[in-house]
Amino acid sequence: MAQLDHNRLRRFALRLASLPRGDQARELVGAPDSALGKRLQSVLGCWNGREDTVLLEVASPLDASTTIDEEAAAAREANQLDRPGLIIFTDGSHLENGATGYAAAWKKGMSWKGHKTHMGWGQEAFDAECAALARALQVAATRSHTIGAVTIFTDAQAAIWRMTSDDPGPGQKYALEARRHIAALRAKEPNVRIEIRWCPSHQGIEGNEVADKWG
Repeated sequence: MAQLDHNRLRRFALRLASLPRGDQARELVGAPDSALGKRLQSVLGCWNGREDTVLLEVASPLDASTTIDEEAAAAREANQLDRPGLIIFTDGSHLENGATGYAAAWKKGMSWKGHKTHMGWGQEAFDAECAALARALQVAATRSHTIGAVTIFTDAQAAIWRMTSDDPGPGQKYALEARRHIAALRAKEPNVRIEIRWCPSHQGIEGNEVADKWG
């Protein structure tokens, strides 16, 4: 119990210290460049200060389609692994110890390939889900061969909605990254079809189960 309380206090202190500049709660514990902030950084053993949001000079739409079907239809779509092009499943997670991470998985032949990324501490599951979508688009954009189409499945509806907007706020960094990767992919394949689709979790969907296990 003592260890659990210690972990909770540690997470709470780190969250306070990583709030945006100007936040009153953050000022109470001190910014990372203050004496108290530096002491927190030393004691906590890590520092993942939140990034400031960025205002775009010219807003750009997400040059991809997004689909959130009702559950049964979404599950049927996610189970169609014979659809053309590259199919990627993503998942993000936030552990009890405060660590966040994500996975992007795709099937190659009879086996699954993918990327698993540890994002550190002080972020939320929402951040991980958004980061996973951006990473999936990066995977598609860096393919050496023509793919024709890319379909990305995620069980996080909020992350899909975040990708459709580049407004400042949580997850904006990944929405901007997604646009850059889409632009790079379309520079190579102007007519590529790009879809981001919702799929229900824990419904026996193979790709979702793999990404969930890896994430």
